[in-house]
Amino acid sequence: MNSFTIKGTTKIVGIFGDPINFTLSPQMHNYAFSELNLDFVYLPFLVKEEKLKGAVEALKSLNLVGVNVTIPHKQSIIPYLDECSPLAKKIGAVNTIINRHGRLIGDNTDAPGFLSSLKEDGQFDPLGKKAVILGGGGTAHSIAVALLDSGIKKIVVLNRTLERAQDLIAHLKKWYPNSDLTCEKFSSDSLNHAIRECDLFLNATPSSVELNSNLISPSLFVFDAQYAKATSLLISAKNSGATCLGGLGMLIHQGALSFSLWTGEKPPVSLMKKALEGK
Repeated sequence: MNSFTIKGTTKIVGIFGDPINFTLSPQMHNYAFSELNLDFVYLPFLVKEEKLKGAVEALKSLNLVGVNVTIPHKQSIIPYLDECSPLAKKIGAVNTIINRHGRLIGDNTDAPGFLSSLKEDGQFDPLGKKAVILGGGGTAHSIAVALLDSGIKKIVVLNRTLERAQDLIAHLKKWYPNSDLTCEKFSSDSLNHAIRECDLFLNATPSSVELNSNLISPSLFVFDAQYAKATSLLISAKNSGATCLGGLGMLIHQGALSFSLWTGEKPPVSLMKKALEGK
């Protein structure tokens, strides 16, 4: 790794979230900046919901190049931005902000990042398949749109708060009126019923999920958006003979795309993978 010095010319990017102590983004971005000799630094910012508007305004006053956005701000941050990309509008969530000459542009690299990881790391093609998504937040929005744009046949959304699942389905139907989209309140019964009829099960929540191994068919593909390689869900899936994939690849691919939006450089996927080796 090359030497890394912050100077008066150093450009600042970062990440807004709450909590923020879990993030691996500074590690992979700063490694890539150093290896590519780019005069940038990536910092984590703990931003409470009630301080979100002020934090967004500070991007302009402090002349930050941009930030990533993580839990719980991916949807609530949108009203404070000057505009959103077509993809971010379709998803209804933002995970990347670009400060373009004082105008804050919201974009979403979660969806293409997820899809790249699913296809490249997981070797899974969603075309014509049936999926169950657990969750109703920004990550679930991104995953659903990525799957729909890739020809998924059916999506069932399960969430502990039914209203959030209903809001997600209503939003998706505005953009995909002819798609097979349904939702239910998350329960053991709804999970048992939905998972028996799907090809792809995705946990898009930050919470740990445990599945009864009897529910997991070896033909099922299981994705967990959490970064850890050994979540309870992935362990259950692996022990049942199912193919599984954690969220680290999605993190790397979406981060590389954000990096490119800020710097104009080619997405440094291999460098970011190297930065997070062993995670």
